[in-house]
Amino acid sequence: MNHVKCILALLLVLPLAASPLPQVVGESLTGQKIVLPDTLRGQPAVVVWSFTREAGEKVEKWAAPLVRDGVNVWVVAMIEAAPRLLRPMIRSSMRRASPALLHPRFVCATSGEKAMRQVLEVADDRIPYLILVDSGGGVVWRHAGPYSEAAHGELLRRLAGLR
Repeated sequence: MNHVKCILALLLVLPLAASPLPQVVGESLTGQKIVLPDTLRGQPAVVVWSFTREAGEKVEKWAAPLVRDGVNVWVVAMIEAAPRLLRPMIRSSMRRASPALLHPRFVCATSGEKAMRQVLEVADDRIPYLILVDSGGGVVWRHAGPYSEAAHGELLRRLAGLR
């Protein structure tokens, strides 16, 4: 019985291992090829994901305060399911709708959607999904839903713990 208590005590003090972020490939709104998690390695980052236009319209409410807070924030719109002929029009529309400051960190992803849906446990395409990634590219925190002060505060607390 003492062995069980010792093991439980150790589990409580050891940090949980980050789950790996699957590879996602896309292009930023400035035309740069982006490969996640490779691009994120070296410092903690927040990635805001959208899988539909409706979710994409809610992304700015997350991105703006994070940019203002000086967070290493990335936005990823999963457009893999869109027909190839429509993708340039989708990118152009996103470029017009998003602030220029975000263009280098706004990725239109064309591969990796199935794996990301599993990692994020996507249940509702109409909402944005957020992850906090550690400096090694591992997912250490997730959130699903529209912007809220409470979730924003929790994200900043967890981010501070990684720095």
